[in-house]
Amino acid sequence: LNEIQSANSQTLIRSESLNNNLNSNFDTNYGLFSDFQNTVHTLKYKQADLNNTSSLAYGYSVDKNGYMGSDFNKAAGLPEDFKIHKSTLDEIERVAENNFYDTKTKEYLGVDKYYDNIDMAETIKQYYNLFSNALSQSFPNDKTSFSEADINSMPSGYAVGGDKCMNFNDPNNRMNITHLKDFSGALVSNVYQTPEQVKEADDLWADSGNMINGLKPQTLGLSLEEIKNVSQAKYECDFKPDMSFYPKNEDGTYTKEDLFMSFLKAQNGQPVESLNTTLNPKVEAYNRAMAKESFNGDSIALNDIMTGKVDFASLLKYELDRGYMAGELYMYEKGISPKQALGNWALDAEIKQALANGWKASSESINSYVDSIMDRLNNLMGQTKV
Repeated sequence: LNEIQSANSQTLIRSESLNNNLNSNFDTNYGLFSDFQNTVHTLKYKQADLNNTSSLAYGYSVDKNGYMGSDFNKAAGLPEDFKIHKSTLDEIERVAENNFYDTKTKEYLGVDKYYDNIDMAETIKQYYNLFSNALSQSFPNDKTSFSEADINSMPSGYAVGGDKCMNFNDPNNRMNITHLKDFSGALVSNVYQTPEQVKEADDLWADSGNMINGLKPQTLGLSLEEIKNVSQAKYECDFKPDMSFYPKNEDGTYTKEDLFMSFLKAQNGQPVESLNTTLNPKVEAYNRAMAKESFNGDSIALNDIMTGKVDFASLLKYELDRGYMAGELYMYEKGISPKQALGNWALDAEIKQALANGWKASSESINSYVDSIMDRLNNLMGQTKV
């Protein structure tokens, strides 16, 4: 039977490779060999006996090797042949119950569990959709094998928009209580191809008072260094998937599962917002009480700025005129770059003394500063918009 199965697999592989060859324009970025490897990867999992279920976990079937069953993949929106090991979901639960804030809350309330239930399928679904969206900026959706050269060719960073989180201006926002984020509508909005674009985005985020949500660049765990070190953790509460359960490509290339585990690690494996993710009743009551005493800082979604929904220039001028970022404006008016301020205790003392003496930025300086920010923002967004 093994010989027959092997022969059938080889026939299928040759057939699919020939079909791919006929339909391909021989894309030099991937080539026939990459197509062949992707076919092998797909067929390898199609041969698995997905009906051989030996247990249940998180409400879904688990096969005899510990991989989540086809019912989980369907609920999570995963390809049929994509592998998620139960140990990865266990790790999500472990980290969720042992991060610093949740641990302190449990100790304060005298409870053993922070969550009553974590919706694992929805967590994986939201993350996988964003992961696929990021990966599609560089590769076709059916690519399943990634060389180091492939990974190094990917962008230096991404800007993500459409995710939602706590908003204390909205008392009906459930995330004010769960403290989770909702990635169901999240997409890559900008791609920072070069380190220079990443640096400019970082600098702009700081120079605009950290007020622009979705501007700051993220690697999303898709750098070669992060992928290689996916099983490493600095702290006990860090997400650390056990990669020994995941199949490896014989030629040393990385699987799509490898990349997705690194993506999860970049999010520290945190659960996402879902009506089926519920808190311990004592924790929920405590968080609900705390939410009533909380308030928002100023932050504006990047997309709202670029579409004109929010007049960010006017908002920034208003905040600066009230004294926000006074130190930065002092340096701007004096022609001092932020780099010169790093470790410069004399300059720090000079700025503090000037502010103590009532120094205030002129209207001309504020207008010039804001115009500079908006020019830089429009330029960067024009270069990187998806």
